[in-house]
Amino acid sequence: MSDHKYEKAKIKEFYIPEKKTKIWVYIVAVLLVALYLLPIYVMLNQSFRYMTDLSPRLYLPAQWTLDNYKQAFANADLWNGFKNSFVYVVEVCALEVVFGGLAAYGLARAGGKLSTALRTFNICIMMIPSLSLLVGTYSLMVKFHMINKIWALSLQTAAIGMSGTMFFYTSFIISIPKDLDEAAAIDGAGIFRTFFQIILPQLKPVTVTRLIMIAVGTWNNYAMPTYLLTDTTKATVIQTVRKAFYAVAGAVQNVPLACAMCAVALLPVIVLYILLQRYIIEGQLDSVSK
Repeated sequence: MSDHKYEKAKIKEFYIPEKKTKIWVYIVAVLLVALYLLPIYVMLNQSFRYMTDLSPRLYLPAQWTLDNYKQAFANADLWNGFKNSFVYVVEVCALEVVFGGLAAYGLARAGGKLSTALRTFNICIMMIPSLSLLVGTYSLMVKFHMINKIWALSLQTAAIGMSGTMFFYTSFIISIPKDLDEAAAIDGAGIFRTFFQIILPQLKPVTVTRLIMIAVGTWNNYAMPTYLLTDTTKATVIQTVRKAFYAVAGAVQNVPLACAMCAVALLPVIVLYILLQRYIIEGQLDSVSK
């Protein structure tokens, strides 16, 4: 068999029709979505049940009730957790965008071998698991009397996530022409004014996308707050929900109420995504175009 015929035979052997490819892609996508939604379905299913109707099976409740949600919304600890988590998220988002953005702006505009080395080092920092820093972080917090301080937890969380924000911003800032910086400098603008008034507005879709990533990650953060916020009045909403899944000594564990509290805790994240999904899509399209 000639080389040409052999190549055609190999191509035909490994060729998968486009329609079959699409079908398999859809099947895999549906399975992945189903696996992702299954725990949410179980949580919602249990949240509408009475304690006497609990079941590990997936069928619908025999009798529906909203009592668990009424108790959840009337729970003072849950609202206190919402307040603490909101403060925590806002502080971390502000710290990461401002300082991470400024650092990324410096790296993107500096150029040269030092800038390349720093960007490589930043990527290496991103590879370090945050939990591996727990012992050292806790020791420092105790030494400087920063336990049970939400602002201290915000600093720690922002410091860990800063490398990701810098990496996220740098590639986009590089694509912005330096002529804008030079024009701003001619008009008398300094570095900070140039960044906040010229560069940052052009990064709106990217910034919103990154803010959502930071907000969701911070809202769902559990490990660090567990050790650094031991005062129940400083607990985040995730800590409060977790506590609801454990029975108080001598009491019966109220799984439907805990599931209802968990569902309520998810609402801010869902609302945030719905309101800002347009910017997320724009940010993703920008990343592809880069």
